[in-house]
Amino acid sequence: NTRMIAAVLFDCDGTLADSEPMITASLIDALRDEGFTVTPDQVRAIFGRTLPEMAALLIGPLAVGQMDRIRANYRRHAVPRRPSVRPMPGATALLGALAERGIALGMVTNKVETSTAVQLAEFGWQTRFGAVIAADSVARTKPAPDPAIEALRRLGVPPEHSVFIGDTESDTQCGRDAGIPLVIGLTGTRPAKQLRAAGATHTVDSLDQVMT
Repeated sequence: NTRMIAAVLFDCDGTLADSEPMITASLIDALRDEGFTVTPDQVRAIFGRTLPEMAALLIGPLAVGQMDRIRANYRRHAVPRRPSVRPMPGATALLGALAERGIALGMVTNKVETSTAVQLAEFGWQTRFGAVIAADSVARTKPAPDPAIEALRRLGVPPEHSVFIGDTESDTQCGRDAGIPLVIGLTGTRPAKQLRAAGATHTVDSLDQVMT
């Protein structure tokens, strides 16, 4: 019942921002700077985690100071690519339609706060979200439920009147474990079956299908 929905929480990368190609290429370049070769498929398989988690999964335990270098190199490679990132098809229209209905909007992302702010500014979405929870906003990131719980606390909406929309298992698990009854998995990064196994109650192939 959409009349009962008071808030919708969104993941950023791969859900609202078509940024997976930029992130994948930039991380591959950053790891190559450290002497490691990884493939796009390897990166895509773990997409949705924080940058340190992705790096450790791809190259193993990190030496002291290594993550700082990887992060710096990642930023250096990502900055020139950022302007090419566009909103996902249907994202702008969906955010507008929800806002028109008076539904509160939150973002729950495993990007850090600074890069999330840059992405929102690129899209002109600085004022779209009543709560933006990033990887460094809370102690435990997705797939833990903490970021969703904090976003809803800031929006003043209980979980039972909210929806979570994301494209990876990190998102669907976060939404499910936060007690959100409607968890929508956007296919593309992951197949529908995988998202449902990780907590999605519904799956869509595009954001245009969310309002139908």
